[in-house]
Amino acid sequence: MGEKKRLLEDWEIVHQEYYEQYNRSEIEEKYNDWFSEYDNVSGSMFEYPYMEKSEMIKELIADELEYRKDDTNEELKETIEHIKSLSVI
Repeated sequence: MGEKKRLLEDWEIVHQEYYEQYNRSEIEEKYNDWFSEYDNVSGSMFEYPYMEKSEMIKELIADELEYRKDDTNEELKETIEHIKSLSVI
């Protein structure tokens, strides 16, 4: 397995553990921050349908992973270490 693929898998695991430490309402806030969309007509924030905590975590990780695929190995290593430092687990 290539180093980049292994780092992306590590990144995914670390983020799963990081998000799991939060309760549902905290994850919902992070989810809304990440996916914030505004209705251009009314100017109000888009209302998301109710989702389980695990569903929100899965979508957060999948979406951010798309951005991380372009990171260098060094950037991935730094991000993984940073998220590990934020986790209380």
